[in-house]
Amino acid sequence: MKQYLLNCHRRLSHYATGVVKKERFLIGIMNVCILFLLGAATSLAADPTPSKWKYAPELLRPFWRGDTIEGESMLFIRDLKTGNTKASVLFPVEKVLSVRNSAGDITYEEGRDYLWKPGSREIILPKKSRITSRMWTQLRRPAGSQRHKLTHRDGHGEIFFGAKLEYHDMQTCITYKHAPIDWNGIVPTFNEKALPRTIQKLRKREPVSIVLIGDSISAGCNASGWAGGAPYQPMFAGLLEQHLGERYQTKVKVTNPSVSGKDTRWVLGAIDKVVQPEPDLVIIAFGMNDAAGRSAKEYQANTKAVMEKIREKLPKTEFILVATMLGNRNWIRLNHDLFPQYRDALSELCETGVALADMTSIWTEFLKRKQDWDLTGNGVNHPNDFGHRVYAQVLSTLLIPPTTSSSTSRNELKPQAVPLWTGKAPIGEDQFEKSDAKITVHRAANGNGAAVIICPGGGYGRLVTGAEGHGIAQWLNLHGITGVVLEYRLPAGRSFVPLLDAQQAIRMVRANAKRWKINPKRVGIMGFSAGGHLAATAVTHYDAGNPEADNLIDRQSSRPDFGILVYPVVTMGKHTHKGSRKNLLGPDPSQKLIDLFSNEKQVTAQTPPVFLAHALDDKPVPPVNSQVFFQTLQAKKVPAKYLELPSGGHGLNGYKGPMWDAWQTQSLEWLAKLKFIPVNDAKK
Repeated sequence: MKQYLLNCHRRLSHYATGVVKKERFLIGIMNVCILFLLGAATSLAADPTPSKWKYAPELLRPFWRGDTIEGESMLFIRDLKTGNTKASVLFPVEKVLSVRNSAGDITYEEGRDYLWKPGSREIILPKKSRITSRMWTQLRRPAGSQRHKLTHRDGHGEIFFGAKLEYHDMQTCITYKHAPIDWNGIVPTFNEKALPRTIQKLRKREPVSIVLIGDSISAGCNASGWAGGAPYQPMFAGLLEQHLGERYQTKVKVTNPSVSGKDTRWVLGAIDKVVQPEPDLVIIAFGMNDAAGRSAKEYQANTKAVMEKIREKLPKTEFILVATMLGNRNWIRLNHDLFPQYRDALSELCETGVALADMTSIWTEFLKRKQDWDLTGNGVNHPNDFGHRVYAQVLSTLLIPPTTSSSTSRNELKPQAVPLWTGKAPIGEDQFEKSDAKITVHRAANGNGAAVIICPGGGYGRLVTGAEGHGIAQWLNLHGITGVVLEYRLPAGRSFVPLLDAQQAIRMVRANAKRWKINPKRVGIMGFSAGGHLAATAVTHYDAGNPEADNLIDRQSSRPDFGILVYPVVTMGKHTHKGSRKNLLGPDPSQKLIDLFSNEKQVTAQTPPVFLAHALDDKPVPPVNSQVFFQTLQAKKVPAKYLELPSGGHGLNGYKGPMWDAWQTQSLEWLAKLKFIPVNDAKK
């Protein structure tokens, strides 16, 4: 039945071209009936099983950055006079990468389905195109024929209302390249001083609670995931939650008590819902319903009162105030002059801890270049999937520093895994073995030239590559430092194997310095627990390389420029971690071997600078490991700093909290003091 009704609707739509007004009116009524029956038929059918939305960071890259627009929406309209069918995009097109239906399951062919000219913003459909198109008359309905009264400004009927996916199904998505265009002044910029507490928590990879309170836009209306249709994209709150979590590698929870049809006066009585999740950040997003008549002064007063009521209960809460997108200018119910006034009123409330997400200015610019029907989700006042992504992009920009320049390829900075050895790897005494040891290079997009090889812990019996590996690399990236995670071979009594891997990693980074945009004189090593022992071994056992070697890697020095040791095993003597010692040296090592790998005994005046951090209540690896090493460094007049932490145990409370934050903050300050990184990067 559903397919039959769809066919009837299409035939009537095609027949409507060129008919007189009376016939169009009758056809409009028939269309309404068919669409009503179609909706009933759909509701009677079994609910489709939604496919899982696939998060892709490029979809959340701000549309104004770079030279590629991902999935911009457009609705093709056939001109009744000329017969031409076309739609416009935001930027002059240099290259079309793909054109798909909104569900994403049909890809159209250039030439057959669409035409374009370089430098033009118009996409044109040939006569036999398979792409969905409409006549403007099909976006009207007779007065009083819909649930909501959406009287058109010209007085001829109503704007067609899409309750769920009606506009989504009519729209088409294009991905294309364009010449860079300056949108400064229209789009937001990152300013860490605007939301310092939230940004700091994200950077420290602490859990962050966000509450979004708003109207039907914030409730998610007309996002495909909300409506239950492909591609099942979440509304902007869900996108923001995913994107922040992926970007900072921490848990971000967005609670969303938004309710359709509500305004700033309503939320004054809903404060308990807002504060219940104890948010670090509250996003306040009203305006569309207020614009039916509320003055900018009252709108501002209500918003200010909401913030004050929240801060009475949660004094440290920060806020993002959203200046809403624009509604359809042809809908007479809205006072469109109020939208810029609301934006300016919100701007006056901004201070440290309060930022503005200005969708109003962006939507104003959009509608200079496109039609409302290209961007709408329901015909009057909701965004479609593309619009929800733009909302998420704007909010993300306020919370995430830019990581790539417009000329940087999206694939260029992805973590790159590189085998540590070509052929077989040495195990000492001219013996070799097959090896899967590797480094994973996490390049900093706006790198300062510094790089750190990261040695995860695990007692020399396993590797903790998450929190003590890739998570650390991502933290370093935030401060302009390239992080290189070393997955070294486990020794099983072959004492020199991990050191050989660490030395090879240092050489490899220096050999690839130009390629990875690293200063070869700013290559350090960092380690945790047994990985800290390996890093300590690397700073006390090294060579200058072989300048006569054919291999560029072998010509490099294996001496790190600095070391950072966090709750490290240092000695193999009395105060060692017994499991690490047994795995590294074997069950019955000689005193000579014990001394060789007791790194406090190997310090010289040429040992590079070292930063140490250790908790006093660390039972598995007593703090005397760091204390004795620091004392020896001081005796040899090696620049060093020891941060003795009052608590945290081994692992510093599970890699979080004030003790974890302390070593991260102070190690960066120490690197800046020694001029391995800029002072500004230490403060990010």
